[in-house]
Amino acid sequence: MTQSEMVRPIFIGRWTPKILFSLRERPCRHGHLRRRLGSISQRMLTRNLRQLESSGLVSRRVMQSKAIAVEYSLTQLGRTLVAPLGAMCRWAERYRKDLMAEVHVSRPGPG
Repeated sequence: MTQSEMVRPIFIGRWTPKILFSLRERPCRHGHLRRRLGSISQRMLTRNLRQLESSGLVSRRVMQSKAIAVEYSLTQLGRTLVAPLGAMCRWAERYRKDLMAEVHVSRPGPG
């Protein structure tokens, strides 16, 4: 196995920061997490949670009670990503106008 095969890919999409920040305080069940996030679909949340779990950032725990419940929480590795990800989100918010201006300037016009 090569070193690149040993590294787990981390995909940071639209919902990744919101999911990680929501799990920062305490573990959440799928339904509670979905309500906290608002406009995410059940399918998209499940897909993102699976990606984060396969990347080692989120853990999934099945709990046996009257009904089977699944709870998600940050792993130690996931906790290490919250602070830098928060800084990146603050940076993006701060420079959003500059970034948007750059996109408009560098796009080719109709031609």
